[in-house]
Amino acid sequence: MRSPFRPKIELSGFWRFKLDPRGEGEREGWHRGFESCDVVYVPSSWNEQNPLWDGYDGVAWYSTSFYVRKELEGKLAWLVFKGAGYHARVWLNGELLGEHEGSFTQFKLDATRAVRFGDFNLLVVRIDNRVALDRLPPGLSFNRTAFDFLQYGGIHRPVYLEFTERSYVDSLVVETDHEGALKAEARVANGAGLRARFRLLDGRGAELLSEEVGCDGGVARVDRRVSGVKPWSPEEPNLYTLRVELLGERGLLDMVEERVGFRSFKVEKGRVYLNEKPVYLKGFGRHEDFPVTGKHVPGAALVRDFYLMKKLGANSFRTSHYPYSDEHLDLADEMGFLVILESTVCLSGFTGLFSDQAKAREWFKDPRILEKAKAVLREMIEQHRNRPSVVMYSVANEPPTDWEEAAEFVRQLAEYVRSLDPTRPVTFASHRHSRDRALGFVDVISLNVYFGWYSEWGSIEEGVRRMLEELKRVHEMHPDKPVLLAEFGADAVAGVHWDPPVMWSEEYQAELLKSYIEGVRGLEWVVGVHVWNFADFRTPQSPGRAVLNRKGVFTRDRQPKLAAHLVRDLFSRLPS
Repeated sequence: MRSPFRPKIELSGFWRFKLDPRGEGEREGWHRGFESCDVVYVPSSWNEQNPLWDGYDGVAWYSTSFYVRKELEGKLAWLVFKGAGYHARVWLNGELLGEHEGSFTQFKLDATRAVRFGDFNLLVVRIDNRVALDRLPPGLSFNRTAFDFLQYGGIHRPVYLEFTERSYVDSLVVETDHEGALKAEARVANGAGLRARFRLLDGRGAELLSEEVGCDGGVARVDRRVSGVKPWSPEEPNLYTLRVELLGERGLLDMVEERVGFRSFKVEKGRVYLNEKPVYLKGFGRHEDFPVTGKHVPGAALVRDFYLMKKLGANSFRTSHYPYSDEHLDLADEMGFLVILESTVCLSGFTGLFSDQAKAREWFKDPRILEKAKAVLREMIEQHRNRPSVVMYSVANEPPTDWEEAAEFVRQLAEYVRSLDPTRPVTFASHRHSRDRALGFVDVISLNVYFGWYSEWGSIEEGVRRMLEELKRVHEMHPDKPVLLAEFGADAVAGVHWDPPVMWSEEYQAELLKSYIEGVRGLEWVVGVHVWNFADFRTPQSPGRAVLNRKGVFTRDRQPKLAAHLVRDLFSRLPS
């Protein structure tokens, strides 16, 4: 939900920055202002902006000042962070506004009482980026984690101050189908006696719907079938603007907008359907990772990424392993990509964090962990559920769901997601395959398979044989559920060539991807293939990583490896 109507102060730019390795800043009053010669750019992670900060995991402080015009006095002021963390505490003019846990979902703080109108204001943010077993995703230290991507720190996404009247639209939920059905519900704060006008506009601004309703009980609803709209699809990503105007005796009080697409997505009889037609998911796992800016991928780089994916024939991707930025998903809406939106419950190396496996099992029974996992799901769904591109939710990546405790954890998350949004299928990415106890709890089975790389190394033929054996076994156990090959791939160091193909060469990566994709082609219950990964990305340091995970078909700076050209040809021969 965005608003072209509300006054806004953008806070991107150069901020003051100070490391706090001993955690003494709050005790010494840094929240009231601090001195530092260091600067950092927002939005971006701090790690690569200064080599001295690269491996820093701990507490760091940000500050900036801004002016608020006197004529805005009387309005409510909201400080919005699109993504910061891992843990953020926020002060405005020395007053604590609140805190938030998690790096990848939006949070909004009421700043009304702390703002100085007609004056300069000081904003101070304390970021704690340390990993821990009770954080999501979990870890023991910067280089020993349950996840295979770098734990960047900082204010990764945009920050702004936004102003509303005392009566305002607090949230908007939209549901559509490919035949023109439109259901919308706007929740209104202090809406007694007010009315809401719902307007639907096409890309040229022509009005297709205008309906005015009351805000009874703080909720305004519209349920109509709109004629003349075109369905949204990867081939034709038709978008419309749904505008909600809040009206009072003094006229327009607030206005919010969503870009919506009219589309249907469902799972039925072992297939997935978009607008009642079978669709085959071709694409990638991705990461928000870019040189210098870290977890903030600049807009120009995102545009290049999407055109490269289009060039290769991709129609989909998974937000591995956290919800992506608004800009990232705006482009998915705009350019017609089907998105599996994934939470931050990434547990790939989870069991290796524990010497006592009984304690590892107990982790899944901890109600605090469950509530944190639910909070991430709730926040990501509230932020992104109106998008036509988001067609499925993934509640976790690679949990040890051959354990009963982990399977029950996934079951509870899947049920929670359905209670929040019953309109989209639910999945999770499994690396336990036929031993997985949780596959029956989801609508689509997503499998991460690395035979021929992490096992059977050096033998692509044997790897493909084992992959097909496992996929068929899973299908026999769950014959009514579609299967997505959600991850498969091999590392390749750009410029390393070898004949015959050997591990870490571009030839080995290309041959493994080719063999996997050709191996599953023709299996009617396999509904898609997602190559791991689109581009190389940073990881914790380990003997198995040469600074980066190099499974990208593009380098970290988006130059193609041999596999990129091959994947383009392979995708062209798969179903649409």
